[in-house]
Amino acid sequence: MKKIYTLLLITSGLTAFSQPIVEATYLPVHNTVIKQVYDTVAANLVVPTRGPNQVWNYSNSFTNILDTFDLQTYDASTTPHFSHFPNATHASFLRAPFLFADSVYSYFIVDTNGIQNLGFFSEKQELDTQFISAPTEWVINSTVNYGDLVYDTSRTEGILKDYYFAMGNYYDIKYVSYRYKKMEIDGYGTLSTPLGTFNDVLLGTEKQTVIDSFFVDLGFGWNYAYMNENHFHRFHFLRNNTFATTHLMQLNSDTAETVIRYGWYTLPADIGSISGTVNDTTGLGITSGEMILYREHSNFTKNDILATTQVDASGNYQFDSIPYGEYRVACRPDLNIYINAMTTYVGDTTDWINCQTIITTTNSIGNDINLIYHEDQTGAGSISGSLQQDFSFSKGSGDPIPGIDIIIEKTPSGAVNNSSGSNAGGGFSFNNLNDGDYTIFVDIPGLNMNGSYNFTISGGTTISGLDFKVGFDSIHPVGIITTIQPIEINKGLVSAYPNPFSTNTTIEVEMKENSNVEINIFNILGKKMVELVNEKLNTGNHTFNFSAESYAKGIYFAKIKIDDKEQVIKLIQK
Repeated sequence: MKKIYTLLLITSGLTAFSQPIVEATYLPVHNTVIKQVYDTVAANLVVPTRGPNQVWNYSNSFTNILDTFDLQTYDASTTPHFSHFPNATHASFLRAPFLFADSVYSYFIVDTNGIQNLGFFSEKQELDTQFISAPTEWVINSTVNYGDLVYDTSRTEGILKDYYFAMGNYYDIKYVSYRYKKMEIDGYGTLSTPLGTFNDVLLGTEKQTVIDSFFVDLGFGWNYAYMNENHFHRFHFLRNNTFATTHLMQLNSDTAETVIRYGWYTLPADIGSISGTVNDTTGLGITSGEMILYREHSNFTKNDILATTQVDASGNYQFDSIPYGEYRVACRPDLNIYINAMTTYVGDTTDWINCQTIITTTNSIGNDINLIYHEDQTGAGSISGSLQQDFSFSKGSGDPIPGIDIIIEKTPSGAVNNSSGSNAGGGFSFNNLNDGDYTIFVDIPGLNMNGSYNFTISGGTTISGLDFKVGFDSIHPVGIITTIQPIEINKGLVSAYPNPFSTNTTIEVEMKENSNVEINIFNILGKKMVELVNEKLNTGNHTFNFSAESYAKGIYFAKIKIDDKEQVIKLIQK
């Protein structure tokens, strides 16, 4: 049983002055509720000190608690005002002690660039309208480091319905706001709030100037009415993966930083548990295996694991004290005991896309898994490739990714045939493959597969260079270097040159005897592009030209069939 909440409190109580890096897109997470405790008098709240190795003690400083307010986060498409913000990925609904910020749906794009605010819709009766930000308002980068400095300018426009009273009538007001931000990550250390003490906390100082202009339409078009200018500073205390948010605490001060106007700190999100049983093919619980908990929509690091735990002797598992939200669960069985078993998700699938998600609004039980096994491999075929990073928060381009599941499926049935993990260098290989047609893909939760390799095993087929690149939000097959030697297919030798090529390549078949020959070219998605030949060829050399001049640059496959034997050659157009 893994108690995540307890683990956080234990580790956060230790004193450590390392320089942290915060993955800021951990907020917001779909289907979570974050509780903020407001002190709007702020009589005992003080401006924080800056610099490295700070100790900020606010454990007894929130002495005028107004109330606790909820910040709920949703999938934007499920909210009532999504039509005004169709590009939003996330939405939040905020209750706050301030009129203009209360009962507001805010809409965001959360991606590898960080968080951007697209605007908001106020459900207060006098503000029942949408406010669109263009350019969008920068909220925070995807990762936050000590010393970061960001400048941002945004503009928000909306209508305040029946807001202005004049000459015995109410009139609409057009609201135009320019917001100028400077955000500097200028401190790190240990923070104490009324909830507890937390290490590895970053401090971000945000300086804002907001200029609000108001225009009224008295029946003659929009006319300037008045302007309001506001200056303030905000202090953000940020930490990784705490209570479903990066924000532990926030303070708001004047620009002289002599008076704190208000502040809030975060309470844990509502918490529950996820449990179930992992069974083998006999229907009995397995005795050894690792359970992996992935938080849905959390952030954009690869293989984003929130927690792991072990099954007990009866195959039962439980993740305790996890914030309400959406999750995926997988089991990696002990392969020394469960030979040919594969990593299997809830929903009895071997890939995260088809996995059944678990939404916790209380304790979620009965999330059982029936292990999937691949068939024994007794053939003579083999393939190999590698898995490398294109971009990463912490690694450079081309760094290997170890320990990821590589999966082979039979085509066209889709039956899972085999799986392997990548080694420390990111490489993988499959040996003793049985004859047949296959698709190979990579399973990294949260990242979509933008293409896969299709190949055929026949006899002693050997295929290399089945390489994949992993970007911030997708995985794509790519061949960088490949050497194709002439391949013997029982009754003939086959080769392709040049390869890689720019526009044209030649496929040469050296026939040992008269045979029926069929050569087809497929793209990386398995779509047939062209048939080069389909007839009986006599003994001797035969060449066939493939021109990719009208096709997109990338990877293609030549499938060569001589009588009843087949082979596949990977072709790379540079």
